Amino acid sequence: MTHSSETDEFYPLGGLNTASYDLRADLDRKIFEDPIPFYTDIASRVVGSTGRRVLELGCGTGRISAAIAKTGISVEGLDVSEAMLEQARCKYPDLTWHHANMCDFDLGRQFGLVIIPFRGLQEVTDAKDQRRALERAFAHLEPGGTIALDLIDPDLRYCLPEGDPEVVELPLFPMPDGVGKATSRLRITAMERTNDPLTQQFNEHWRFEEIGADGDIIRCEDAWHHLRWVHRSEMRLMLELSGFVSISEFSDFKGTAPRYATNQVWTAKRPD
Repeated sequence: MTHSSETDEFYPLGGLNTASYDLRADLDRKIFEDPIPFYTDIASRVVGSTGRRVLELGCGTGRISAAIAKTGISVEGLDVSEAMLEQARCKYPDLTWHHANMCDFDLGRQFGLVIIPFRGLQEVTDAKDQRRALERAFAHLEPGGTIALDLIDPDLRYCLPEGDPEVVELPLFPMPDGVGKATSRLRITAMERTNDPLTQQFNEHWRFEEIGADGDIIRCEDAWHHLRWVHRSEMRLMLELSGFVSISEFSDFKGTAPRYATNQVWTAKRPD
């Protein structure tokens, strides 16, 4: 019998999406540019062996924080999803994890580096809240501290009101440990996407299916991913209004000059 469910929360507790997040992230790292070396390198350059700390906002399952911690740097992670933090705590119990909204938090201390990897700021779908997140990051930086983040640079051909009806099925994944049957496989399908150019939001429909050894669907979960695209000029203005200086922008993690419809990679500083 097929068990079907749908939720507006993209990372539900106990959901197939949450459990398979690291599998998809590893696939992304093979297909696209891997962000982890960039963030571990900037942590080493900015913080290094000074004893200063790193704070990751939107840390998810903790992959990037854990990679930084392996270099000997003190790092803490913060995320609004309890489901994702449950995985982070299980996989990396020696690190410090905070359950909070990046738009409204106060840890009572400052850091040498704040990072928002893997388009985390775009998970905040209101423009005012994106500003609030940057302001909270600024408040948690030591004087002279650095922020680093990456975003999708929007290709406006795909941001029109009609959206995108294309369906894309990812390769079959093994079922994550402790989820489903040992003989099952996980099928992930990116369904239709709708756009709202007025608010610069797009909503992606994703389907997660546990497929039995006989090919039957054992479980099906539907979820919607809400993101807000940010133009380069808008991003620079938000950083400036939040108090940041020495703002640098690139189109990839190798420091290439900005190019349209690629990535946005930003670094900036809190004044000394």
